[in-house]
Amino acid sequence: MISERILILGNSAAAIAAVNAIRARGGKQAIAMVSNEPCTAYSPVLTTYYLRGEIPESALYFCDIGYYREHDVSCHFGTAVIALDAAAQRVTLDDGTRLDYDKLLIATGASAKRVTGLDPEIAAEVRYLRTVADARRIREAALGAKHIVMMGGGLVSLQVAGAVARPDLKVTCVVASRQILSQNVDATCAALVCGHVERSANIEVLFGASVAEITRSGGGHRVCLDSGAELQADVLAAGKGVSPNIEFVDRAQIAVDQGILVDEHLRTTFGNVWAAGDVAQGRNRVSGEVELVANWIDACEQGTAAGANMAGEALAFPGSVAENITTLFGVQVAALGITRSREGDGLREVTYLDEARGVYRRLLLR
Repeated sequence: MISERILILGNSAAAIAAVNAIRARGGKQAIAMVSNEPCTAYSPVLTTYYLRGEIPESALYFCDIGYYREHDVSCHFGTAVIALDAAAQRVTLDDGTRLDYDKLLIATGASAKRVTGLDPEIAAEVRYLRTVADARRIREAALGAKHIVMMGGGLVSLQVAGAVARPDLKVTCVVASRQILSQNVDATCAALVCGHVERSANIEVLFGASVAEITRSGGGHRVCLDSGAELQADVLAAGKGVSPNIEFVDRAQIAVDQGILVDEHLRTTFGNVWAAGDVAQGRNRVSGEVELVANWIDACEQGTAAGANMAGEALAFPGSVAENITTLFGVQVAALGITRSREGDGLREVTYLDEARGVYRRLLLR
């Protein structure tokens, strides 16, 4: 008798949680896993600690190859999905392999958004931080650098800047908005954090500026801003957010908005296909709206629910919660749930500020 075939696309938080959920329920299904990275599962959340030299690369990995053997998972690592035919229940990989399935989980995560409008050769030299390979490239590039120009002032940009900056290496963050962390916190919180950034080792923030052009110059790059200012850079880096890895999904078969639309059981519009993690767009537990919320905790919980449902249960996922908790330049910053209010949305704001102690609290209440 041929066992049921489960195919999992991805090899991070949601994918591993799904495998655990299936096997924990005694499932004997044949599980195959596809990942475009040629390595076992690791935590991208820890890459900035690796950049700072606080942990070795080996500490990033939370699964070794023995995990996949113990859970009877057939691995197709180092190869990417290029096509999904949900009607035929078949996936095609970039090496020509075709994999058939009975049930499919899409948990392919997200990739860093690329800076647009640059010369293709120069664009290929911009460093981003999303994968362990990205972290290696940034670490190697920073070793002999004197000046890094970072495009963006979000969480990733500031984490990278703080990780690589040193007395003999200047980092300039070019930020289009008038504050850092514009997608996460309000202006008061951003100003408190920015004060610590500017007092730290050799980091400068340029607000209200955008990159107009980048050209080669003296073995490095000349970065021309729309303000007319010019910067000389050894290394180019960017943190402009992420996009879900769903290019292979046929929108005529599976409904897609910003991400893959899922119901409370993480099921897509195609009956035997589920989605979890950074690709899944479902109900926000706080706002009630259908949103794309990408964080590690949600990915684990979604993967667990999807795996349980693929194993035959009816386990509901209660909804996503936006969550970012980190330490930036010695400051603990937490942004949970709804962090930005708009006129007419019925939210009441309560704040507390103790500038002397550097303490700020802000609650949005309905």
